[in-house]
Amino acid sequence: MIDAAERLVAERGLAAMSLREVQGAAGQRNKSAAHYHFGSKEGLVEAVVATRMGAVGAARRELLDDIGPDADRRELVEALVLPLADHVLSGPRSSHWARFLVQAANDPTLAAVVRRSFEGSSFRDVRGRLLASLDHLPEPLRARRLDHAVAIVVTSLAHLEGGGRGDGAVTLPASVQIADLVDMALGLLEAPASPATTAALAHRAARRA
Repeated sequence: MIDAAERLVAERGLAAMSLREVQGAAGQRNKSAAHYHFGSKEGLVEAVVATRMGAVGAARRELLDDIGPDADRRELVEALVLPLADHVLSGPRSSHWARFLVQAANDPTLAAVVRRSFEGSSFRDVRGRLLASLDHLPEPLRARRLDHAVAIVVTSLAHLEGGGRGDGAVTLPASVQIADLVDMALGLLEAPASPATTAALAHRAARRA
């Protein structure tokens, strides 16, 4: 039922993911099975996220242990991106995971469920270390930049997972797509705040004072 729920949401949206639809897609004849195991639609979403993020989180923890406490910003971005990208683009089965995440994260009633399950200990660790590395940015921009970088990574993976093309009509190898995704996320984090942005922040601070 976990696989069926992920596939239904990825291909047809959250509206398709009723407990009844999931049971049917999973070939489950017991009409009360989904309610028994998950309790509600929210419980099923949480179970899907927790199941998928378990493997991703374990891979990220291994990367963080390998790079150690003195990792540079690129290594930290790789620890953020690579486990998720590998799971989506290089896993043993056809993935619906990134598209599921995009659908669920954009639903106002389920976004908190997704965030709570998505942000496991390894994610919180790498996020905290990346935030600490962004001392070239004004403090109010740091979390915003990082959150946007994560959103771009997930959205890009959802596009690729769904058969999105790379350069023109040529599909780039997964290794190239993943390396470029790291480049994009790193570029977003390393871009300095422009004078216009700095001035707007100063104006905001002055008005609040």
